[in-house]
Amino acid sequence: MDISASIEHALTNYFSQWLIAHPYLAWTIAHPLPGIGLLLLTIFSLWGLIKAIGRGIEQTWLFLLTTPFRLLQPIFGLMWSSIRSRFGHNQPSDEQLSVRSLPNSPERIDDIIDRLEILRQEQDALLRELSSLAGSASLKSNPGAISDTQYQNLYAKLLK
Repeated sequence: MDISASIEHALTNYFSQWLIAHPYLAWTIAHPLPGIGLLLLTIFSLWGLIKAIGRGIEQTWLFLLTTPFRLLQPIFGLMWSSIRSRFGHNQPSDEQLSVRSLPNSPERIDDIIDRLEILRQEQDALLRELSSLAGSASLKSNPGAISDTQYQNLYAKLLK
């Protein structure tokens, strides 16, 4: 017997025993299309696992690198507020905040009404300016009642 023939016989015997021990692999070799599908499924699963491990490592490093800054943030906040108070940029006092936070406070209601009136006047002025820019007379009749389609039409005219 030749040396190459004995090596071939040994390898053939080894692989045949291995395929007998693993029948699913033997079936995959006998049916190539499902085998290719299983191979691709295995490759993509491993690829996803490697990407998940990479994302986990990245998030761990980001957490480790940002933790000192997060821990020091309250200290810097206190320093910043003391600097602001020292140079005259005071925040409203607790008494002022309590007056503003009361829902039935007459002062707060008056403030809200005044602010809404100012905003309505500003809106009317802007609508008059918009209608003059667009050359439309549809807003002159009732500037407070403009619909979304009128806004879209005016905007489309301005873009032309």
